[in-house]
Amino acid sequence: MVISGQMCNRPDCGRGTIDEQGFCDACDRLPLPRDETVPVPRDPEPEPEPEPLVLPGASIGVAQVRPDPWYGLGLVDSDQAPEVPDMPLSSSDPVAEAHRFCPNPSCRQPVGRGHDSEPGRTAGFCPHCGTRFDFAQPNSLTIAGRYDVVRVVGSGAYGAAYLAHDRNLATDVVLKALRKSVAKTARHERDVLVGLRHDSIVRILGYEHEGPHLVLEYVPGEPLSARDGDRLETLLAHGVRVLQALDYLHARGLLHCDVKPLNIIRFREEGPAGALDRVRLIDFGAVRSDTKDTGPVVAYTRAYAPPETDPEHLHPTPGFDLYGLGMTLREVCRSRWTDRSAPGVDSLHLLLDRATDPERPWCRFVSARQFAEQLSGVIRQVVAAPPTRRQVARPSALFGSVPEPLHGGLGAARPPAHWVRAQSDENALLKMPGPFSSPDPGDVAAALPAPLSDPDDPRVTGSAGGALAESRLALRRKDAVSAARQLAAAGLPDWHWLPDWYCGLIALADGCPKRATVVLTQVRRALPGELIPHLALGLCAEFRGDRAVARSHYGTVFDTTPALGAAGFGLARVLLLTGERAKAVDVAEQLAKEFRYEREARVAAVRLRVMVLSEPGHPAPTEDDVARARAALPGLDLDEAAATALRAEIQYAEFLYTHDRLKLSDAIRALGPHAPTEREYVALVDLANRLRPALRWRWPGKRGRTSQSHFGATPSRLGS
Repeated sequence: MVISGQMCNRPDCGRGTIDEQGFCDACDRLPLPRDETVPVPRDPEPEPEPEPLVLPGASIGVAQVRPDPWYGLGLVDSDQAPEVPDMPLSSSDPVAEAHRFCPNPSCRQPVGRGHDSEPGRTAGFCPHCGTRFDFAQPNSLTIAGRYDVVRVVGSGAYGAAYLAHDRNLATDVVLKALRKSVAKTARHERDVLVGLRHDSIVRILGYEHEGPHLVLEYVPGEPLSARDGDRLETLLAHGVRVLQALDYLHARGLLHCDVKPLNIIRFREEGPAGALDRVRLIDFGAVRSDTKDTGPVVAYTRAYAPPETDPEHLHPTPGFDLYGLGMTLREVCRSRWTDRSAPGVDSLHLLLDRATDPERPWCRFVSARQFAEQLSGVIRQVVAAPPTRRQVARPSALFGSVPEPLHGGLGAARPPAHWVRAQSDENALLKMPGPFSSPDPGDVAAALPAPLSDPDDPRVTGSAGGALAESRLALRRKDAVSAARQLAAAGLPDWHWLPDWYCGLIALADGCPKRATVVLTQVRRALPGELIPHLALGLCAEFRGDRAVARSHYGTVFDTTPALGAAGFGLARVLLLTGERAKAVDVAEQLAKEFRYEREARVAAVRLRVMVLSEPGHPAPTEDDVARARAALPGLDLDEAAATALRAEIQYAEFLYTHDRLKLSDAIRALGPHAPTEREYVALVDLANRLRPALRWRWPGKRGRTSQSHFGATPSRLGS
């Protein structure tokens, strides 16, 4: 039994309803009998999620919502609105043949069309009903007795769009003419637009049955494109605005299905603060409901839609629109992203690679907010470079904080053990352990943050919470084997970035930075707007001895936000090792402005000025470096032991050009009272004695003859 009003059950239709005669009003066919119905596959209803078991002291984070994913808009200057191009008030060109239809509302058949390579007539009579037509000039048309057509402004999948003057309201509007065969689509578009109120979505003003026509606001602008003088962040900000509009649509169960540059109008909006550069999403002719419209997508632009074999065509989701925006940004930003070494450009490539991945649809963005969070992160990286130089510290939506500075000894005075192990040659030059080192990989694995629960797919971490928390606890114990076992028990999907992150930490805890680099690179590809993967890859590169790559990752993080202090300390280490002492000191002094790392960074700045590296090719500290370090020492809030150790390091740097062995000996002797053991105290005194200059005196009764003692010190100066 077929009931009027039911949905058509044909798999190649699925978008119509059954009328009173039992036929589908979309495909004009009878529905299939119930036993022949081919079920349309649907995603299974998610099962209730069990509460994750989290033991005391174990946590993977609790973030369930994405806080302000649109923050990238606040990083871009919006007062550089482009001038609106001058558009003619009228057009002398005839109406395009594709837009020529009989003006008789009850006919509306195509007229004035060409045949056999001959152009169509611009004036004449309709061969179907005899109504006169004249398309010599668009402004000769008046629609519904009130809309004077000025010119054709475009055409969509279902008809032409005209700029017209509304006599009643004395304003310009856009009339979107829709063919009679899709009158129901026109009503659907009308019904959708009537309920939408968003600054980045075109507004509907009315609906005229003649035609029929939609009456839309006129937005005097151009399709979205890159203009001369546009900076990359300006174009990306427009992408965030479109994502806001899509998020608004998707929250109401609607899909646009035709996101492309031609359907995004860039215009100049006058406001109290001046002219603003804005965009508006238009042309909702292909709009559909993600619940009521169950058939495949039929109206779309191939160049901006997923491949035709993609599951989005049969069962479209918000991902269909997000793919279109990804392709749009590819086209719009094409001339601004040729140099991948420029700040943020490589991240933008990775972002759009994920958004438009043709082979792995499950890896693409699933929500406008998820896309916007990463796009805002890319904007943050771009604006950190000149000329803007805007640095922003904000919490991540996916990762916790990194409280550990991971300075590798750079932010603390040399320990006494370094001086105890020092060996001197005949010129009093010391051979000691390095003044700092890379952080221990196990410490890094324990310090890097645990990911928070994924706001877009909490099921990924919901039931796995207990196992992931145990894996984190094992990493803090530097137990890579237990951490790997707990990760396997979590049962995370292999396509998600989360297991790659944990695998990277486990590889670090296991002392395998090369293996960690491979999996952490996948995390960076999935989250190009996040800085934590950059930091992790910088540390891995430093462990491998690849200073150029480490400098690139550290520099990206530090230039974007110095608040991630581990990147600043890492950058300073790499700069000093590559012979750029002044730049390393500058990084430490910038980092000292961050309250959390002020003390360690100020110590690091002093030490970086006077550090003596044993590697060849590293210039010794200058007199100015020593003077500046000595001047900064009294302002440091240090205990006496640390202050004494810094004074010894400064004195050794000064010795390299003064060769004053006595002052160096006294500085090292002062370390003795702070030695933790008597054995180390004796070793420091012995070193101080060896460094003292040889004494010269006259033998009594041997006028004119001198003798030289090489014992290094008189008994009265040896100390106990």
